[in-house]
Amino acid sequence: MRSGSKTAALSLAYLLTVAVQALPAQGAGDASAGKSLFEGKGRCLKCHAVNDAGGSLGPDLSWIGILRTPESLKRSLVDPADQISRRYFTLVVETRDGKKFEGLALNEDDFSIQLRDTQGELRSFRKDDLKDLRREPRSLMPAFGKELSPAEVDHLVAYLRTLRKMWTLEPGTSEREVAPTTENVPFFNRDDRDKDDRPDELLGALHIQPGASVADIGSGTGYFTWRLAEKVGPQGKVYAVDVQQSMLDETRKTVEVHKLTNVEYVLATDNSPRLSERSIDLAFLAYAYHEFAEPQETMLAIRRALKPGGRVMILEYAKESKIAPASPLHKMSFEEIRREIEPLGFAIDQLLDFLPVQHGVIFAIK
Repeated sequence: MRSGSKTAALSLAYLLTVAVQALPAQGAGDASAGKSLFEGKGRCLKCHAVNDAGGSLGPDLSWIGILRTPESLKRSLVDPADQISRRYFTLVVETRDGKKFEGLALNEDDFSIQLRDTQGELRSFRKDDLKDLRREPRSLMPAFGKELSPAEVDHLVAYLRTLRKMWTLEPGTSEREVAPTTENVPFFNRDDRDKDDRPDELLGALHIQPGASVADIGSGTGYFTWRLAEKVGPQGKVYAVDVQQSMLDETRKTVEVHKLTNVEYVLATDNSPRLSERSIDLAFLAYAYHEFAEPQETMLAIRRALKPGGRVMILEYAKESKIAPASPLHKMSFEEIRREIEPLGFAIDQLLDFLPVQHGVIFAIK
């Protein structure tokens, strides 16, 4: 979706009249029972903090409910090494006098290293004094699949899904300049784009079901269109939507290369994707929202096109990132995304925290 005009972001005064509602946790577990396990038998507060209370060995969990799906949370509880990032690898230090320590690395240079051990203590070492220093791809967190019953794991997942702390936006207004029309085909089709966009991991995180209907709004050269078409399968459907016929033609070429026949091409207007009401399960907007000429009207039209339980995926280069491969006009801050979309009847369902230089925000209908 493209335009070169300027638009004012939604007033925060209006935003503050709309409650930010947490979506209910899904699954078979009982959140109250999970909270008791978290604070008691699970001993989770020893290492993790929630709302400024607890330990600091592991990551703060105050908003883990919008960073992880129930399936992802369960896997992390049962097998903590399953999705561990390098930041939380176990650091093993052995000194020349035979002492051994395990913990998380905090600071390191050519001569020294600092870690926080399993008791929460800070320890510093000169590398010359060490017999061995290594990082092991395992978590310090115990595998709760061995300590808790399947029902208790479900309870704990249900509680973690309620942890969705969102800060309140400051009163006031802001203006955002809409980016000009983008027709940079070489940039869209660059060889290293997979490294930046991680398409397999990104689409996997959306859990798109076979037979689903998806709108790729701002389809561009079809980079995501054909991948979405493969995800929904022959019984599903993808609507490739763009306001530029030239971009729809590029999308069509890409889809035909992959020999897919479940894509319909829709020429949109500046304020509507021209989709039927309740026709899609997911609206996928990759680097398109920031160019909407009429963002409020377009998003309201997208909301009408969503089926009950439908979602919107917003992918934008992060304004907070200095290395994101886009000009400032083609970036958005998380605050801008949230400020403009939440008041239109959406609530943040999940944030994708694995993207290197982008914001990936999944919204659900309130």
